[in-house]
Amino acid sequence: MYTLLSIENPLSEQFPAFYRDGFLFLQARHLLHQPCRPLHYLALINAETGVADAHCAFFVRDGWVVSPCAASFGSVEFSENVPDAAIRQLIDAVVMSSKKLLDADKKLPNFGVRLVNYPDFYLPSQAQRLRHLLLNAGFTVCYEELNQHIPVDNRPFIDHVHPPERRRLRKCRQAGFTTQIWEDPDVDKLFTLIQKARHRKSLPVTIQSKNLASLLSNFKDVCPVFTVRNGEQLIAACIGIRVTPDILYYFLPADHEDYQQFSPSVLLIESLYDYCRQHGISWLDLGISTSRGIRNEGLIRFKRQLGAVETPKFVYEMRL
Repeated sequence: MYTLLSIENPLSEQFPAFYRDGFLFLQARHLLHQPCRPLHYLALINAETGVADAHCAFFVRDGWVVSPCAASFGSVEFSENVPDAAIRQLIDAVVMSSKKLLDADKKLPNFGVRLVNYPDFYLPSQAQRLRHLLLNAGFTVCYEELNQHIPVDNRPFIDHVHPPERRRLRKCRQAGFTTQIWEDPDVDKLFTLIQKARHRKSLPVTIQSKNLASLLSNFKDVCPVFTVRNGEQLIAACIGIRVTPDILYYFLPADHEDYQQFSPSVLLIESLYDYCRQHGISWLDLGISTSRGIRNEGLIRFKRQLGAVETPKFVYEMRL
């Protein structure tokens, strides 16, 4: 038996315990850090254990009810032991709450609900069940992203990669480049590298400098900054987000324009892979290689040559 818990703008202590050490992006600390308001949190509380076996959090933004507001994904996380009928109850509550929220604000257009789900490989069985339940509830697939990840095993990184990337690794080592975790990162310097790299690749800058500083300050324990340097010069960097104890997410990678011929990103990713091996992390999530379903063939090929496996990541919508 389950009891449905619904809270608007909860305080940290009002969030129930979850059945496992769940996704960072659905934990209280991250939800409260996301800027949109109001924040609505729904959970199914197990009557026997008193903990939440399923939960979802959503926000209002630009006429949409969205999950997440500012994260790689949101949606519904649940134990495989929760029956479909209970998940349907939670989905129905999301829809009903969304209608009330959008109807209450007459100043904004009323579009609907958008749920960005986690990549299927995170929880394969639950992802498949959730897709079936959402579609039956009236949601549609807005678009399907292609996600790529590297399974981490006892083999060294170089055993996963194709010959061209092995040559790039060797070239970086011969040039004397080094990798390290940036314990006290200079946010301005890191942001400048990210900004220039994304502009060069015609990609949007999805985070502001102040938000990057806040992320690194508030989530230092789960967001180490990985770097590649030529002597003292920073030539590549990224943030490794510990989304779960088993998954490290490769976030905001950037490289210096003067070092493109070396492809220091390959050395950077090797350092993340080695970190995963050292810390018992099973998967290195390299993120999506599409934009609203449009494939970036060069990026897909690059990740494949690093030994990446492909899985879908769905975005669901319901017009209200």
